[in-house]
Amino acid sequence: MKVLFEKYFNLSIVIASGLVVVAQFYLEIILGLEPCNLCIIQKYSAQFVFFISLLNLIIKKIRLLFYSLISVGSILGLAASGRQIFLQGLSNENMPDGLCDMPFEVVFQIYPFFDAIGKIFIGSSKCAEEVWSLLGLNIAEWSFIFFSSMLLGLLLRYLFINNLGHKYN
Repeated sequence: MKVLFEKYFNLSIVIASGLVVVAQFYLEIILGLEPCNLCIIQKYSAQFVFFISLLNLIIKKIRLLFYSLISVGSILGLAASGRQIFLQGLSNENMPDGLCDMPFEVVFQIYPFFDAIGKIFIGSSKCAEEVWSLLGLNIAEWSFIFFSSMLLGLLLRYLFINNLGHKYN
């Protein structure tokens, strides 16, 4: 157990998040899927987790900072995927009129940063579309599983190290 967490944990985060980033490019470039604004937030969150975990693998001195940043990226991605799953469960009559139909960059040109994020999280019918699935789960559900597993892994690592009294490196 100690070997798993201390030697292979960081590498497993890099590999898992790298696979997610490759899958995102495959879905967008090869299959031609057009991501909604909530999907774009999930995409940027996964890319952020990948690049920070890659830095964490290379630079070993400030791992606590890197784990904190990975947690922030995972929480943002988890919130976006959770909201999208919620929207997919709504009927057309209950669908909010958010800004998922407007291009991502335009939303940030019109509104201040946090207002734009809030308007994107409201969602719309475009965010509720389910256009691709694997093993019965759509993209938002797979994103939710990925970001949840990242947070769970970081929590287990933290608890494992605190309970055994190891130095948090």
